[in-house]
Amino acid sequence: MLWFAQAAAAAVIYLGGSGQLAEQAVHSNHGDVGTTMVQLTRRWLGAPYRAFSLDQSPQERLQVDLQGFDCFLLVEQALALARSQTKAGFEEELQNLRYGGQATDYCHRQHYFTSWAQTAIEQGAIRNLNPALAGMTTRQRRLNFMSRHPGSYQPMQQQHNRNCIGQLERNLQVDQSYIPLKALPAVLPKLRNGDIFALVTDIDGLDVTHVGLVERKGNQVNGLHAAPGHGVIRSPDLVRYGRSIDNVIGMSFFRPLGAKQ
Repeated sequence: MLWFAQAAAAAVIYLGGSGQLAEQAVHSNHGDVGTTMVQLTRRWLGAPYRAFSLDQSPQERLQVDLQGFDCFLLVEQALALARSQTKAGFEEELQNLRYGGQATDYCHRQHYFTSWAQTAIEQGAIRNLNPALAGMTTRQRRLNFMSRHPGSYQPMQQQHNRNCIGQLERNLQVDQSYIPLKALPAVLPKLRNGDIFALVTDIDGLDVTHVGLVERKGNQVNGLHAAPGHGVIRSPDLVRYGRSIDNVIGMSFFRPLGAKQ
C-alpha cells in the first residue's frame, strides 16, 4: 500500500489553504470518527457552496477543497479526514472513497451515492444502518441519470466520457434500502453524531439528491450539510428538513467506522 499512497499523494491538488487545513485536521484526530466528522463540519459552517467543483479542470485530478463544498464532497472529505492520522493517509483514504481505489479518472469516480456507499462498506469505512432501523424498505433502482442528461455535466461534453459513462450505466441497477418519511421519527433515537444521511428521491434515474451528517444535541437531531444558495449550514430538526425537499421519499443512514490499526 505504500506505493499506492505515494501515487495518490503525487497527484493530489489542494485548493487555496486546504493543504494546511488538512494537516491540522488529521493531527487533531483523537476521538471516534463520527464525533470528529461533526467537529470538522462545525468548523466549516458558513463556508460557500461550490457546485461541480471537481469538474472545473479539463483533466480529472484528486482535488481537495476544504474552504468550499458541495454536499457530497463535504461528507466524503470529512470521512477521509476523520479516518486518517497523517496527510498522506488522508490522500489515500480520499482516493479509495472517490475512485474505489482505481485510477483518478472521471469514469472511475463514484458519481452515484449508493455505489459510493457500497464501495465504502466494502472498504470498511462505513456501515449500512438501515437494516437495523424500524420501518426499513428496499427498492431496486436503475441509475442512468447522467447518460440521459449529458448536458448537465461539463466533462460529459467529451466524447470518451459520454461513451464510458453510457457503458457503465447500461446495466447499472442497485438495491437501495431506506427509511420512508413517515417512519423517520421512530429511528431518530438510534442515530449518532456523524452518521451519514442521504435523501432518497423518486426522480427517475437517481438514487439520492442530497447527503449530509447527523448532529445530535440531546434529543434534538439536526442535519449538517452543504446546501445550494446557503453553503455549509445546520438544519434544525432533520425529519422536518427531509420532508421539506421536493421528490424525497425517505432517508438512508450509514455509520462511519474507524480505520484499522
